[in-house]
Amino acid sequence: MNVCTWAMAAAGLAVAGTLPGKALAQSAGNAAGPGPEEQATVSDEIIVTGTLLRGEPLIGSSSISLDSTKLQETAALSSNELLATIPQVTNYFNNVPLADLAIAVNQIQISRPNLREISPETAASSATLILVDGHRIASAGVNQASIDPDLIPIGAIERVEVVTEGGSATYGADAVAGTINFITRKRFDGVKVDGHYGFADNYWQWDANATAGKDWGSGSAYVAYSYSKSDALYGRERSFIKDVNYGAEPPYVPRDLTCANPNLSVNTVIPIFGATVNSVNYAAPDFQPGTQNLCDNSQDETYIPRAERHGVLAGLTQELDSKTSIDIRAYYGQRKTQSTGDLTSSVAVTPANPYAATSLPAGLVLGPTTVGPYAAVNLANVSFNLRPLLGPDSKHSDTLIKEWGFNAELKHDLNSNWQLRTLFNWSASDSSYELTGISNSRLGAAGAATTADTAFNPFDVTNNNPALVADLIDSEIAGQAKDDLFNARAILEGKLLDLPGGDARLAIGYEYMHDSLSQRFGSDIRIGTLSAIPFSTYSRNVHSVFGELQAPLLSDGYGGSMLTVSASARYDKYSDFGDTFNPKFGATFKPAEWISLRGNWGTSFTAPTPLDQLGSSRNTIGAFPFVPFPNPADPAPPGAYTVGLQGSVSGLKPQKADTWSVGADLTPIDGLSASVSYYDVNFKDILRTPKVDADIIANYPDNVLTNSAGFSAADLLAFAAQAPGGTATVQPLIDSGTLVYELVDFRVANYGILHVKGIDFQASYNHPTSFGSVDLAVSGNRPLSRKSQVSPEASVVDELATEHPKLYLQSSLGASIGSFRAQASWNYTGGYDIVPTGTPVQDHVSSFSTVNLFFKYDVPASSAILKDLTLTLNVNNVFDQDPPVLRRNLPNEFGFANGFSFGRMFILGASKKF
Repeated sequence: MNVCTWAMAAAGLAVAGTLPGKALAQSAGNAAGPGPEEQATVSDEIIVTGTLLRGEPLIGSSSISLDSTKLQETAALSSNELLATIPQVTNYFNNVPLADLAIAVNQIQISRPNLREISPETAASSATLILVDGHRIASAGVNQASIDPDLIPIGAIERVEVVTEGGSATYGADAVAGTINFITRKRFDGVKVDGHYGFADNYWQWDANATAGKDWGSGSAYVAYSYSKSDALYGRERSFIKDVNYGAEPPYVPRDLTCANPNLSVNTVIPIFGATVNSVNYAAPDFQPGTQNLCDNSQDETYIPRAERHGVLAGLTQELDSKTSIDIRAYYGQRKTQSTGDLTSSVAVTPANPYAATSLPAGLVLGPTTVGPYAAVNLANVSFNLRPLLGPDSKHSDTLIKEWGFNAELKHDLNSNWQLRTLFNWSASDSSYELTGISNSRLGAAGAATTADTAFNPFDVTNNNPALVADLIDSEIAGQAKDDLFNARAILEGKLLDLPGGDARLAIGYEYMHDSLSQRFGSDIRIGTLSAIPFSTYSRNVHSVFGELQAPLLSDGYGGSMLTVSASARYDKYSDFGDTFNPKFGATFKPAEWISLRGNWGTSFTAPTPLDQLGSSRNTIGAFPFVPFPNPADPAPPGAYTVGLQGSVSGLKPQKADTWSVGADLTPIDGLSASVSYYDVNFKDILRTPKVDADIIANYPDNVLTNSAGFSAADLLAFAAQAPGGTATVQPLIDSGTLVYELVDFRVANYGILHVKGIDFQASYNHPTSFGSVDLAVSGNRPLSRKSQVSPEASVVDELATEHPKLYLQSSLGASIGSFRAQASWNYTGGYDIVPTGTPVQDHVSSFSTVNLFFKYDVPASSAILKDLTLTLNVNNVFDQDPPVLRRNLPNEFGFANGFSFGRMFILGASKKF
């Protein structure tokens, strides 16, 4: 399912509107915002996110709401771009969510919001629950199992609600950090079309949306379709993107060796067991010792992939009689992305390669040598780029995500107080990725081949047998996953008894869910042959019972409640790992009309996904002629091997969390509202692979084992037996007497703890004037503590001391003058310290600020063609600010940090209803 955007959406503004009172229902008439005849009204039928009770507020908790008015102010292309305007969505705030899909599509195929960045980015599971109309849809991704909001057709969205506290007592798994609920419209009458075109330097994007429907009083039906397309952004198109060596003095030089001309590294001894000694670089075409063909390969790489989205949703609402109504939704969406770059690699050239003798300078001889006790062959390692032969963009990195489904909710009033709600919901997804490359196995053989037709010439890539090159580049890493989700739910809800502050209300329910996953992938396979690989499958059933009680204990003397308490709980029984029980308690105290004090405590969990569980049946063993994690206390001998184990351990447990918060909501004068919340989330048993850093051996002493004398055959066989076919992998090492120095268990398991604390805040003020109104707003998130422990043996790390901003802030100032609206918003991400690095030394990353402008004009209806016509203009990043500089050489770091921007972008929009 793909978010084809409504693209009207909110640039800055007071994202958060806490809703301390009853939820507001938005009439479905005008997607550009409610007109005078469509003002939001209180409805007893509305159920806000985080509760099961109709027409009741969320007790003890706060929520953030983006209604249709706020949706209009951003011109976002996707739901993720809309969520990036919320400071609590810290992984996307002041960033470009689509950039996730330009990193490594074999690891990340979906972009998912991560409230407070609780869960690891590459983990299969997510600690932020995504709902559509209060229910789940099938997960997407090949190596991830989460909802990608980009797959929700945004043209049909009425509002978005975000609860930033644990919600497993209501919804079950994944609501540790909070819940994001996309609520689609129920009614529409007429035809509405809108679209946007945006452009920045060397970049463009556009979208078009149409909704058509009919409202006949007792019911309504509509269809909404959205389409969007956006350009790719390359490193060369933004000056702040650089892949250079920051370990040297300025001017910095590029650090890659795979330019259009190759780099030859001769006198590099590569023994049978992989040791490397005495490397001397010689650069083509002159092969002068000590020179290199360095280039900044980031310039021709994609940092924002090109994307295309389709999304359609059909809705039907009908009152069957005075007590019964039905809501039906059917939807389909897809998103395609593509990143491109140069095809580069390196090859070991043997003396037998006919191109070695003619290309190497005189005096450079390739021949046998000996290093220590191991026989070796002196090879030339040559880095090369196929651009001179194939041109630019010869490497493709693609994703295709599809989502579709159907659901029906039946409501029946048993009497004036009690209602029965039943939901039948089915959805499915098909996710795939492919990353083209050069076949390592065939390239290795070509480097050692002995004839001109079979040998590869890395010194002049244009002088190669075309058939050989075509064979080498017929290679890809590819994967596919299909998820099929069915769930049925019944909720009985109504008045239980009268209390001093009002009605005590109760909801009880039962839910059944069946989730079936199929997955396959291949590495270094022929392009287009993934379909020949059989799927591995996994399925699970979940039975759940749940309930919620809300009791207004004290009257405020004016017909309302001074003190309301709530209790909710849910029991989930999983067919594959057991059961879990999660309660939540909340209270709201309202000593005066203008102030509410609230607090809540509960437990939440994230279940091992079917992807996690599937890994335990498909563990793999690999043998590598190098040592990734040397142990200083037990040094590796030359030529040592490593044996690694990947997949998942058996018996995975749920990730669990204790969450609580306290806060206050204030409305001291007309037009002014404010809220503040303190939160505490303690997340335990986090599912992840061992974290790769300098302390991996100390942090995971049972996962990284070394033996400088070599592991015995019995040790190797016992280790390899944990993966199907693993013994066949290590047996040749045993037979040849190869010294295996290191065993690495890199499987997914329950590791570590993350404990976060912080403050959310929001304030807004609207003041009527003689010409209209002026308004201002501010909202933000202030992390106070972020302590992590990556494994039970690891030390506790203060993550907030380095690498994490200490403030996410958004503010806006706007004015409405008749039919004209103008607004400026400011997005701010605080700076942070880093471990000193680079030359000159850098120990701090600066803050990042962007200013956005929004203008809207409702054209006066002097004629039928101008009626309900709205024109908009967005100017994002008005001052063309670049993200802050980062001088560090870690993977996926290219000279900038703490945000990303297209630069100054203009977006023109138009909307017309007929």
